[in-house]
Amino acid sequence: MPKDETFWNPYRLIPVQDTISKKRPLTDEKFRANSGRIYCTIENLTPLFIGGNRNNSQQFLISNGKHIIPGSSLKGMLRSLAEIIGGGCSVTDSNGQFNRTYTACNKVDSLCVTCRMFGMMERGRGARVHKGKIFISDALTREEKPETKLFDVQLFSHGTRHEPFYRTPQTGRLDGKSRKFYFHQPKRKNSALEPTNIQKFVDKKNAILPGCQFEFEIDFVSLEKFELELLVYILALEENVDVIIEDGKIPLKGPMRHKLGYAKPLGLGSCRIDLNKIEYFAAPAERFSSLGQTENIVYERDALKTLIKTLTHRFVSDTSTTMQQLRKMMVWDENDPRDFAYPKNHWFNNASNSEKALKHI
Repeated sequence: MPKDETFWNPYRLIPVQDTISKKRPLTDEKFRANSGRIYCTIENLTPLFIGGNRNNSQQFLISNGKHIIPGSSLKGMLRSLAEIIGGGCSVTDSNGQFNRTYTACNKVDSLCVTCRMFGMMERGRGARVHKGKIFISDALTREEKPETKLFDVQLFSHGTRHEPFYRTPQTGRLDGKSRKFYFHQPKRKNSALEPTNIQKFVDKKNAILPGCQFEFEIDFVSLEKFELELLVYILALEENVDVIIEDGKIPLKGPMRHKLGYAKPLGLGSCRIDLNKIEYFAAPAERFSSLGQTENIVYERDALKTLIKTLTHRFVSDTSTTMQQLRKMMVWDENDPRDFAYPKNHWFNNASNSEKALKHI
């Protein structure tokens, strides 16, 4: 949504945390902290496309006859959230191009929370690896043949082609203090944002229609308190948020939901994640030193709801600019009245638009 336009651009820049705390990760051989497994269901709210088939790029990814969401896709989605919320490095910026505060970690004994949780690899000769402490399975669909539809989609490679759109809202500069996020588009439950440029750039994707459920599991080992709280929050998010989009005075209300997969700017990929069970493993020292069977602690139903509320309280009560802006981006409101679109070529060719930025939210 450039200034003075009625439509909304599909994305916005979210400011990141001001500081990053780094320390040595607690690894699994220490036999300390929290280890366990989280059982989850993910359901798409708008059409969903995950590619990867070598011989047919139009089809949703299938493995052993099942439509799947790779664990790597889920990990990337969750890591991006953890980076913004928890105060993580910019994992793709190894040279500190924009701001050295957020330069990607490069020492396994001094890591931000995101690299401690999800892993990292040093660069250069003799590089060491921290494997991370979170392991995510592929998500397998419950349905044998989910309903699909062929969509025309148009995407280009990422890049700051109109620099004012990529400035950090709080500073007005291109300084690496913000991350790109996409709005939900609830109107697109059976459609995608229509292609706007020449037809030769349009591709076709056979996306799964809303309502398909996938199941996956997350194993975690040696997570310290803050790391566990962050993991549960980026999965569960919040079920009730009230926000007002500042410039337009548009009130939105609903749960926070995730975005996943291909064509997110076109309205695809909105999903909800449900936590079905959290299982804490018995202490490693007990498991590996006892000849008898050890008991895990399992949380389900009401006990699970209470646990999630306790673990996420820190973030739910956070009123920082980062969290307020994130809630505005991730709220899923069925009655969202906005129209989303990209400016046409002639808009960019008009010199008077050269310095127009996106409206603040």
